[in-house]
Amino acid sequence: MATLTIRDVTVKERILLHLSKFSNVQPGQVYNVPFDLTQDGIAVVTGITRAHASLDLKRLMDQGMITNWQAHQKGVRSKRLVYSITSAGMKRAETISEKLTAAGIDPEVFLDMKKCTPEIKWNALDENDRETFGRACVLRVPIPREVFPPTKVGTLPADVCGNVMIPPETAKDYLEKIPAAEVIKWHGWAADWWLEQGNLQERLYHLIRAGRNLESVKFAVRHSDEFMSNPNEDLLDLLAQLNPPEAYLEDLAWLRSQVAVSCLDRRVADECARILHKLKSPLERVVGAQIQLMHGNYKNAYELAENSYLDLHLPVCAVIVAKSCLAMGDLKGADGFAVMACDAMHEIGDAKDIDEILKIRAEIAYRQGHKDEALALLGKANAAAPPYRQKVLQNLISALSEPMGEITFG
Repeated sequence: MATLTIRDVTVKERILLHLSKFSNVQPGQVYNVPFDLTQDGIAVVTGITRAHASLDLKRLMDQGMITNWQAHQKGVRSKRLVYSITSAGMKRAETISEKLTAAGIDPEVFLDMKKCTPEIKWNALDENDRETFGRACVLRVPIPREVFPPTKVGTLPADVCGNVMIPPETAKDYLEKIPAAEVIKWHGWAADWWLEQGNLQERLYHLIRAGRNLESVKFAVRHSDEFMSNPNEDLLDLLAQLNPPEAYLEDLAWLRSQVAVSCLDRRVADECARILHKLKSPLERVVGAQIQLMHGNYKNAYELAENSYLDLHLPVCAVIVAKSCLAMGDLKGADGFAVMACDAMHEIGDAKDIDEILKIRAEIAYRQGHKDEALALLGKANAAAPPYRQKVLQNLISALSEPMGEITFG
């Protein structure tokens, strides 16, 4: 007699094994029925298409192994068709489980990987399925299930939108059992996939995890403007993990400093300023001025930024001076440096911070009693601003739009 193997278990049998885990859900139960019992959920768990699941579910219904009814899925208002196992189906599932156990196969390998011991699951996979599961485990952002090939054993967990979503703790458990070289290879695959999707931050994350340090450094520096337009704590952490060669030290320190300033992380900004000081970079004074501005030392910020502007003619320096002037009540000085910042942007052909200038001009107009002008300038600023700066502008616009609206620009 041939030995029973994992691949001898049919899709219908896998469905019964899956549904047997939900015997507590009673036929006719209307509320809080798990997504796992919908046709989509069953398809996800068994690793088949929805159409394939529909055919096998109909056959199991005809055989009296399962039943269905309309119920509310957890978190969804409208009713959906859901399935549960019958007593006949439960007996069949128990028989399947006993046969698998007798053949030395743990039935758990057919469960969602979140509910299965990593060693058991991993040992049950063939080479192709290991590649698929491994790639899924290194991801930290869900991606469509169709990106991965079908699996012969078990399934990749997916959310209601059909995106593969493996909880970090589950992925960590699996990856700890895998040779480091394999994990590095999967991160390399993910880095290249995210490049095709245009997600720079996820590509940087996977380049770092793949051990491609020099490539990571060059990539971060080459895309500095894009990264600075979307500053966040995760990006700041990724940049800290880079080990740049001397030729890239200044560029990377500048990038980190600007992300740190946007995230109001004074510690990292100070660290970057020290690196720039050691390199004798004139950008040290720019970062120093930004730090002084964060601390509320407006006079120091003004002096450092003004001197830097005279030397470097960078728009950011004029912006810092204008902000410092505003904070000290010098509207004329703020307006003058706002104009200088615009000129500097025009000179270098880079208007990425034009929203900052428009916001400064809006505050000047507001303080001079020109509310409508301020509102118009804020609208232009919002249209030009990167997403992370829009919320503040939108709040200002909303407050100023009120009949008696008064605002503090901050």
